Amino acid sequence: MIVGLRGIENCIIFNIVNKIGMKECLIFIIDALKDLAPLFISVIAIWLTTRYQNHSKKMETDRMLKELFAEFNERYDKINNKLDVISKLSVEQWNELSQTKQSENEGVIVDFFNICAEEYYWHKEGRINGNIWTSWEKGMNDIYNRSEIIQNIWEQECQNSGFQSYYITKPNTFFKVSKI
Repeated sequence: MIVGLRGIENCIIFNIVNKIGMKECLIFIIDALKDLAPLFISVIAIWLTTRYQNHSKKMETDRMLKELFAEFNERYDKINNKLDVISKLSVEQWNELSQTKQSENEGVIVDFFNICAEEYYWHKEGRINGNIWTSWEKGMNDIYNRSEIIQNIWEQECQNSGFQSYYITKPNTFFKVSKI
């Protein structure tokens, strides 16, 4: 007996080969592999399917984020110039505006609140990631904090739980309350 093969007699394959012969042993191994082939194929198919689904989900998430991003930016662009003018008005200048002009400007401000609320809602639902939300939240608060008019209208909107129409449970959910 060869010294390096000591204990080989205890090997299952060695025992099978000794009892049934090499040819039969190979046939046995091939049959066993045939039986295991569907299992290997299934594992590979599951892995490929999972990869495809994860990739598809990421692409769909990216597509939705792009659509939301484009929609919010488009809506904001429509009110941006008006919002900028409004945010620079003092309370005295606001009070000097005609009732029609005040109502018109309040509509712009409420549109801004609605955009903010929708951005917050989609962030809370996980459709807008943290980096984008952080940027948008900063912009929202920059506008909010530079205008006493906008802050006053937000306070009016929040009276009698009006803030709940903006998908929030507290008035200061997305605006960091700070008076000028």
